[in-house]
Amino acid sequence: AGLGVIHKGHLKKALNVLDPYLPKPGVTASPYSEGGSLYALGIIHANHGEGITSYLLNALQEAGSKEVVQHGACLGIGVSAMASGNKEIFNVLQTVLYDDSAVAGEAAGLAMGLVMLGSGASQDCAEMFRFAKNTEHEKIIRGIAMGLALIFYGREEEADTYIEEMKKAEDSILRYGGMYMIGLAYCGTGNNNAIRSLLHVAVSDVSDDVRRAAVISLGLILFRQPAQVPKLVSLLAESYNPHVRCGAAYAVGIACAGTGMKEAVELLEPLSKDHTDFVRQAALISLALVLVQISEAQYPKVKDIRQLFKERTEDKHETIMCKFGAIVAAGIIDAGGRNCTIGLRSRSGHNNMTAIVGITVFSQFWYWYPLIHFLSLAFTPTAIIGINKQLK
Repeated sequence: AGLGVIHKGHLKKALNVLDPYLPKPGVTASPYSEGGSLYALGIIHANHGEGITSYLLNALQEAGSKEVVQHGACLGIGVSAMASGNKEIFNVLQTVLYDDSAVAGEAAGLAMGLVMLGSGASQDCAEMFRFAKNTEHEKIIRGIAMGLALIFYGREEEADTYIEEMKKAEDSILRYGGMYMIGLAYCGTGNNNAIRSLLHVAVSDVSDDVRRAAVISLGLILFRQPAQVPKLVSLLAESYNPHVRCGAAYAVGIACAGTGMKEAVELLEPLSKDHTDFVRQAALISLALVLVQISEAQYPKVKDIRQLFKERTEDKHETIMCKFGAIVAAGIIDAGGRNCTIGLRSRSGHNNMTAIVGITVFSQFWYWYPLIHFLSLAFTPTAIIGINKQLK
């Protein structure tokens, strides 16, 4: 799947690049490399899926009962057909979901949300919600919960009925999806009621996962007012609950991405020395998000942060989780050979839907590491390319 990130946008040669890994009739290969290559194909064609969606749908149908290949194909379809609102694709994914296979169903639920992104389609949501209540697989419930959140991206008050229903759900995974639904529905609006609702859940819910999701979603709502976020989550960053501290780190990372904001770095630095490994991981990744494309001339502390990533990666006594965070952070801070930044807003000031979805699904790597590749959707090139009047 990493090849998809490297070759993202390289549409013409995508099939040639991935040919050694793609599923072929009569050839038995590892389902993990086959599933990964289909996922990579989706990432390469993100938002340009017209030419590849039929290939991925065919691969999904030919996968038979190979859950891992189905999983990769579903993710690929979700990314390549993102926000297309294509009902035929939605129905194919729904069939995979109804097979009630945990691994394939999780990806199908998420992909259904990606295909119907921002549509607020109530009939589809009702069916997904009903299935989430009836299935016994946590993975499927989580996939559907995130899928529902994506369907209500940018819909604001339209999402309130579902938000209330998910907040009241007995199942903590549906409440978790409800937090992301608030974050995505009111994304970038700075809506006071949404912020109040998230802060209430962040200190009151019995599930650590729900509390973490509530704090992360604050970053989505306030990314247009990044200066407010370090102040808003400063107390949460000192919480006794490590999941809340972890959420506070990600909220600052998402809202202040690419700003190089001094207050954000000052909040994250102590968290990078936290005694809980996943809080350190979150702080390192968030430091990279904040300082992406920031030079030492702009902010001298960048040199120390880069050194911190190097030390954590090489430290033999550091936990795997924290090392993972340091390695990912080193990749983010130098993204695209230092020619990319994270742009949740377009140049004209509008919300960059693809980037917001990318960073939201990226945050789900907590449960399934390959979702980390969704971060590539949030990168915006910043290189200056000189051309003459022949555009050469």
